[in-house]
Amino acid sequence: MPLEFYILPTSPNYTCLDRFSLYPCPSPPEDSAGNVPFWPIFESLLGPSNLIRSSSPLISLLETISFTLTGSTSPATDHNLLRDAISEFPNFYTRTWPQIAAIALAMPALFPMGYIPVLGRSSTELRLSRKQAACLVVHQFLRTMRAPEWRTDGTHDFGIWYSQEGQRQESATRAYLKAAITYFEEVIPKLDGGEDEWGVVYSLRSLGRESALPDGEACQLGEVQVEVVEEYDVLPGSLGLPGGAAVVSANRYVGFGQSATQEEVHVGTSPEACPVVLVTPPLEDDQVLVVQGAMGMVNVIGQRRNIRLEPMRTSDCAVTRWRERRMLFMDALELDLVEEGSDEGPWILPDLRPGNVDREIRKAYTAFCSEGFTEVRTGFWGCGAFGGDPVVKALILWYAASLAGKRLVVVCDKLSQSVAEELQDLLSSIKAQPSWVAKDIVRLLDGAPGDLVRYQTSSWFRVAAENVVRDAR
Repeated sequence: MPLEFYILPTSPNYTCLDRFSLYPCPSPPEDSAGNVPFWPIFESLLGPSNLIRSSSPLISLLETISFTLTGSTSPATDHNLLRDAISEFPNFYTRTWPQIAAIALAMPALFPMGYIPVLGRSSTELRLSRKQAACLVVHQFLRTMRAPEWRTDGTHDFGIWYSQEGQRQESATRAYLKAAITYFEEVIPKLDGGEDEWGVVYSLRSLGRESALPDGEACQLGEVQVEVVEEYDVLPGSLGLPGGAAVVSANRYVGFGQSATQEEVHVGTSPEACPVVLVTPPLEDDQVLVVQGAMGMVNVIGQRRNIRLEPMRTSDCAVTRWRERRMLFMDALELDLVEEGSDEGPWILPDLRPGNVDREIRKAYTAFCSEGFTEVRTGFWGCGAFGGDPVVKALILWYAASLAGKRLVVVCDKLSQSVAEELQDLLSSIKAQPSWVAKDIVRLLDGAPGDLVRYQTSSWFRVAAENVVRDAR
C-alpha cells in the first residue's frame, strides 16, 4: 500500500506473527515471513468467550494486542494510570466496555476499504462520521493501530498515557485518560446516525508557496482585541464557539503527548481530534491543518505544570454547537533553534530575519482564510518553547486576520498581563492612525531595527507607530 494511505487493522495486508497461536483456524494463511492477517486474531480476542469484567483481563488484552503486533508492550508497562482512570467510572465494565468492543468490531463495516487516506498534496481532506471517528479513537485506546512511518515516539496511540512510570507530567496524562473514558461513556452510546449528528473533518490547507496573498494596500485593518483572563481553559467560549475558531500552537508533528502544551491539551481533551496523528505527516512551511467538529470532553485549567481538571459543563455550550468548532493547527518557526550569531552580519532578532515574517504571515493567512468563522482566538502563538516575540507575532497575526477579513482576539492569562498591557498600548497607537491600511503593519515590521531584543520590542513599535510618516505609498 503506498504512503498516501494508512492501513487499518481490518486490511488483509495488516499482518503479524501469531505469537500466541490465537488465529481462529488451525491452518492460518501465512505469508513468506510467517505473518498472518491480524483482524481474525483481534476478533477472537474480543469474542464472547473473553469477557472483560475487571482491570486484570483488560490489561491482559491490551498487552496481548501490543505484543502480538510489536513484540513489546512498550511504552505501557505498569498500566497504573489506566487502572486509576477506569476506577472513577463505576459502570465501565458493565456498560461502557461492551460499547467499546462493539464499535471496535464494527471497523470492517465502517471502513470497508481497509484504509484511510493520508493527508497530502493529492488528498487534502478526510471526512468521517462521528461513528467512524469513534471507531478510530477506540482502536487507539486498544493499541491496535501501527505507527505511521513519520511517527517514531509512540504518539500514535494512547499507550503513552497508561503507565505511571516515566510520565513527563502525570496530571496531564490523567486528564487525557479522563477525557477518553468520558467520551466512551457519554458519546459513543449516543452515536445513532440521527439528524443531530455531525461529521469530523480533518483538512490540510495550503495556498502554495508562490500564491499571491490579497493586496494589503486594499485591505483595512481588521478588528483586534487583547483579552486578559485569570487562567487559560478549554471551555467552548475559549475555543471560539459560537462562530469563531481557535489557533492551536502546533508542532510540525501535530497531535497529543504526555505533557500540557497548548496543542497537547487541545487534542488530548478532544478524543475525536486524536486520529489526526494517523493521517497527518509533518506540516510543511505552506501547510496548516484544520480540524472541525471535535467535541471537548473535559476542561483543563491553567498551563504547563500548573493545570487542574474540571468537568466540561454542558450548560456552557449546546452539544450540537461542537459541530462548529474549528481547530487551526499552525506550526510557528522554531526560533529557539536559531543561533544568535551570523556570518552574514550583525545579530538580528530571529522573528525579523529575512523570510521569517513572510513565512509566518502566509502560515497564519492560510489558516484564517478558511470559511465558517468570523473570529480567531489565539494565545501568544509560537512564543513559548519556540522562542518567538509576542509583539512581533501579534502584529503578524493581526495582518493575516485583516487580509482574511476576520476579527482577532489575543488571549493571555494574568501571568502575562504586563506583556498584554504593552501590546494593548501598541495596538491602540496603531488604531489611532486613521489612514492606516493592513499593509502598514508590514511596513512597521520591515522598518524595525535588527538589534531589537525579545520581550523588549513594544516600545520601539509604539513610538514608530505614533511618529509614522506614510510617504512610502
